[in-house]
Amino acid sequence: MRCQQKLAWRRFGRFVMSDSLVAALVAIFLWWFTTGAILLVVTSLGQKRLPLGLTVAAMLLGSMALLLAVSDETTKASAFLSFLGALGVWGAVEISFLGGLITGPNRQELPSHYVGLQRFWAATRVVLWHELFILAIGAFLLGSLAFWANTIGIITFAVLWVMRLSAKLNLYLGVRNTGERLLPVHLRYISSYFALRPMNLLFPFSITLGTILSAWLFHKAFANDANEYQAIGFMLVAMLASLAVLEHWFLMLPLPLEALWHWGLRGNEDPKQTTTWSTELTGPFDMKPLAAVVARVTAGAFGTIESLKGSIRAPEGWLVLDFVDGVMHLRRHGAPEAASTGIIVTGRFLNERGICAEFENYALRYSA
Repeated sequence: MRCQQKLAWRRFGRFVMSDSLVAALVAIFLWWFTTGAILLVVTSLGQKRLPLGLTVAAMLLGSMALLLAVSDETTKASAFLSFLGALGVWGAVEISFLGGLITGPNRQELPSHYVGLQRFWAATRVVLWHELFILAIGAFLLGSLAFWANTIGIITFAVLWVMRLSAKLNLYLGVRNTGERLLPVHLRYISSYFALRPMNLLFPFSITLGTILSAWLFHKAFANDANEYQAIGFMLVAMLASLAVLEHWFLMLPLPLEALWHWGLRGNEDPKQTTTWSTELTGPFDMKPLAAVVARVTAGAFGTIESLKGSIRAPEGWLVLDFVDGVMHLRRHGAPEAASTGIIVTGRFLNERGICAEFENYALRYSA
């Protein structure tokens, strides 16, 4: 047992001192930086189609040229460059979509009466041209690079494609945190196709399969017979797959995801929004769960909250909520019979449906 522990510590020590750790850190940085850079480009250029089109074309040509240039090399440098080339291609794909250049034939919000197959077909038409564009690029990369020695670029693109498709399906089926504040203003209609649910049936499979994929890639990176090219290349892709799994977890956690890339959202600040919620339920309502609901909302799970005001009928009377300047003030008062339970929220990047759903669920569960 002691010999096995010593061997494990030696392997860990070699990892800490190896290029594999550098590759892992590079992958994490590039995941964070490229996401923010894409958002910055889109928010800076808005819907200026010519600059956006030239940016996408330049990125595609430059990244594909880089992939082709290192396609027959199997060195540490070629693994890094192939990974970077695939990120460049994917970045061009993302900019083409977020910039509104290549989306789908449907650019309208989801009609409220659409359900089932009608809703699915409408959602498909929102991203149809975008998905076909990815298919075309994937086919080109496969035909151009599959038979060369350096396949890190293809594997990277495939992982990004599969994990992003999984994320889209989960958003459609329902998640807790849609991240719609990361969408540019001109694409906010897409958020109407997202569903707000605490869980969906696909999510456990997405997490499980994504974790298995990450583990397999790490196994390839740490294999005893792996050379420097394989160790570096598979470590880069393994970290990227792991971060994609982390992004899936973000979908189910009430966290302000946009805070990671706030610097990329400059220039895309929404005007102040105000949303209201009220209920016909008379209560009184259990006050203990209310604290958790208000904490999630004011912490930024549904947007940047500047103020939250409202009144809730409690067992001991009426409770008035007043959240201003980051501080929640509570006071009790006797309200007239006409008073009703409701809240008014003001802020930016508000997920209005999410806020209303959060309070509605609370009211339905904890009304006397």
